[in-house]
Amino acid sequence: MTGDLAARVAALTPEQRARLRAALPTARRPELTPGQRRLWRAHHQVGGRPVDVVCQAVHLTGAAVDLDRIADRVLAFAASHEALRTTFEADGDTVRPVTHTALPPRLVRTRCRDEAEAHALARSQAEEPFDLAAGPLLRVTLAEGPAPDESWLLFAVHNLVFDAWSFELLLDALGAGNPSDPPAATPGTFGRFAADQRAWVAGPEGRAAAAYWAAETADAPPPLPTDRPRTDETTRTGARVGFTLPAAVADAVTAGAKREGATAYAGWLAVAWAALAEFGGSDDVLLGTFTTGRTSPDSHDVVGYLLNVLPVRLRGGGDGGHRDRLRAARDITRAGLRHAAYPGELIEGTRRLAGTHPLLDAVFVFDNLGGEERRVQGALATSADLDKATARYDLTLAVYPGPEGVTGWLEFDTALYDESTVRGLAERFTALAGAAAQEVDR
Repeated sequence: MTGDLAARVAALTPEQRARLRAALPTARRPELTPGQRRLWRAHHQVGGRPVDVVCQAVHLTGAAVDLDRIADRVLAFAASHEALRTTFEADGDTVRPVTHTALPPRLVRTRCRDEAEAHALARSQAEEPFDLAAGPLLRVTLAEGPAPDESWLLFAVHNLVFDAWSFELLLDALGAGNPSDPPAATPGTFGRFAADQRAWVAGPEGRAAAAYWAAETADAPPPLPTDRPRTDETTRTGARVGFTLPAAVADAVTAGAKREGATAYAGWLAVAWAALAEFGGSDDVLLGTFTTGRTSPDSHDVVGYLLNVLPVRLRGGGDGGHRDRLRAARDITRAGLRHAAYPGELIEGTRRLAGTHPLLDAVFVFDNLGGEERRVQGALATSADLDKATARYDLTLAVYPGPEGVTGWLEFDTALYDESTVRGLAERFTALAGAAAQEVDR
């Protein structure tokens, strides 16, 4: 039978052989996702400076914890998720992910006198350059505190293998069940997600999403004004200007959104729209916004960079009042969510910017992850997203709701903006939030 098959194949014409090869399934080598390709380019555009890095400090208080057991949990978590065992191999212009059978994270034990020392140590491990070819891309410092019932878990992870949702999964693993039991392996893998994403993009839903996003970004408005010109040469050095809003304002903005059948995200997006429209001198604003990228149930437990940065085109705000902007933001985001699985990096918009992102200069972040109380071995776990003195975008407006109101910051590229400019924008944002709260209460 084998010889007969070989003879039949040998008798095929060149055209028939070509058709046969095209019809046969082939093993496909792993590829970077569009999001990973953007991160790879940005990494090299800034000379390897670690800009796209998750830098978190988790403060454990109220109970003594066994850091050896936490270390075991971290090792088991990394072993069970292929993204955290991945490095990246470059061959000319081609980059391939390489998944290792074992690639333990870098684990360090130390002591910290106080929060300032812990945060400084976390920033230090995030500022150290990552060797993307050798790894590991997960660094963890376990620090004893000044008292038995106080300690810190300090994390630095390159975004090529990790995102904010992944961090929540890691915290789930650290706080789940018996601390001596390893976390269960998850059925989903990043490689499966990447393959499914490629297939979806090539299918009818992907083509429809491509057309939608192309229409949304057509004739896009100019980027926001800067104090200095944009150039392709950037180090993405950044700084942050923080702000707070009381619970009365935060609750009113959220309640006003609910009355209009909108989410709290849409309510705060409307406030951001008002501030940036005023800042840029145009009511037509193109912003980036973050989605988890986990649009299918089997991707919810996948660790890796699934985060999707999509544009949101804010226009048609009526009379410019908060209610009209809120309704428009609600409708715009609902329409976009139907196409949220489409990788933002593939959107063929007409606007092309200098810097590390070709389409987006400013992004809006509404982060309500981690709002629930977390405990690890009985200790209260409080996370802090630390300022690394970098700027992933020209301008990032982040809003974090909490029980005592809203905290947030404006992160900016110091090569483009003066602190005084960004501080003025933060003041306008908080003022407009207060005005929005008064409007919806009337």
